[in-house]
Amino acid sequence: MECENDPVVKEIPIFLSQNLANKLFIFQYPIRPARDGYDNATFLKTSIKPENQEVRIEVAVDTHSINYDKMKGRQIAINTDGNPKVEQEDDDKVFDSDVMDKTVLYSSRALPECSNYAAGIYQDGELHITPLKGIIQLRPQFNYLDKSDKRAREEAKNIGEDIEEEDEGPKQVNVTFDRQTPDFIKKMQEQSFQHFSKKSLEEKWINTDYAPVNSTQAELTRLEMFCSSTDESINTLNLTHKQYLDLLAPPITEEQYMKVGTTNPISSLNYIRTLPLLDQVRILMKDVRVLSFVQLRSLLSSEHDTAAILKYLQQVAVLVQGNWVVNSELIYLKDTVSSQNGIPAELMCRARDYVLLSFTEQQFLDRKAISTVIKLPSEEIREIFVNLATHQPKKGWQLLVPPNKEFCERYPEIAQRQEMFWEAKRKYLREILEPQTQVPQRQRRRSNRESIGSENEERNVGRGRKSLRDSSISDDSAPETVKHKKASRSRKVSETT
Repeated sequence: MECENDPVVKEIPIFLSQNLANKLFIFQYPIRPARDGYDNATFLKTSIKPENQEVRIEVAVDTHSINYDKMKGRQIAINTDGNPKVEQEDDDKVFDSDVMDKTVLYSSRALPECSNYAAGIYQDGELHITPLKGIIQLRPQFNYLDKSDKRAREEAKNIGEDIEEEDEGPKQVNVTFDRQTPDFIKKMQEQSFQHFSKKSLEEKWINTDYAPVNSTQAELTRLEMFCSSTDESINTLNLTHKQYLDLLAPPITEEQYMKVGTTNPISSLNYIRTLPLLDQVRILMKDVRVLSFVQLRSLLSSEHDTAAILKYLQQVAVLVQGNWVVNSELIYLKDTVSSQNGIPAELMCRARDYVLLSFTEQQFLDRKAISTVIKLPSEEIREIFVNLATHQPKKGWQLLVPPNKEFCERYPEIAQRQEMFWEAKRKYLREILEPQTQVPQRQRRRSNRESIGSENEERNVGRGRKSLRDSSISDDSAPETVKHKKASRSRKVSETT
């Protein structure tokens, strides 16, 4: 690998030490000046979750410093732990004294994967490297403020009058049937925040002993970063150029790419083209959101035929105005919430589908009119529109890609199948959303005249019923009644005569 124009100036032997391979972490303090650090700080308690790579450190605060405000520190302690004169259990107290005497540093991962990172020590012309377990960043944690707010609410509730809680009426329960989740969605769900939170809660904290940087134990630990056997194994690197580069920078596997892809939406097109066709279509549609078929075809590798692309495209996207839009389920994963107001993914998918359905019916949309139907916070509605459309003054919101009639004319069967899909989606969404928008009709208050008139009508109706009842009873003795009437008339005539 030598070159005449680039001669080798010096050769340095490199040794790989495995003594601390699964134990070595790099701690970073982003908001702490580099000249200060925590080398001279007093660590009260240190804990670690090795599997989830979480670290928690309690650092003592110098309450005797001239820069420390004791009145403010005492007030923070009272707001958090309550009155120090009242006896409390030690487990419930955040601070050990009657002032704020410590801060808590909590970690977060700087990189999701550190398998290709190492820490090295150069000494006596030799470079000894040790693989890293992880790189984490530590920042102050302010959980005591949450406890202070909780205590303030409880005290306000105790001081105020007890308010009887009204019995909650019956609530509507929506029953949903879970569909079979594809494998790639399962992999993405495994990288979700809820999944990592659940794993973190399952692992218990392990208390550790902190050794100062200049202590004897720290010196002995640093010696373990040197490779103990430097003469036994020597690799002469009799490799080809490609083999050496693969060892130096190993190619990323699909599983590793899925992990990185959840945090970095910008993907390498060259790497995407090495994936299976379904993954290529899914990743491109998720990144771009709205694409015409011609644009998608130009991004995919040329070895795939059109029929296979259309087959997989219909699994991850829907046809809107002749263009393809990624499915809502790929944007808002199950059991997740929106970043703005924490709206469940099910409601976000339903709202986004209604917007797409409206785009199939008209080219321009009024966001206010849509808001009256889907009834979500304005931040979520704007997020849906911004990712799908652009706003045209005096016209409304238009899809990011202009309408494309060419695709529907070229593939009428797929277009007809998509129309049937949207027809079923239209019935489903309108049954759910539109009844919520209908305003219940108010009953007109009856006037005094109407009430009096209605009462008279009821009386007349009652009299009519009574007369009908009497007539029905007298029908049975009708002949006798007629004779009785004739006799009475003859009597009156004779009397007058």
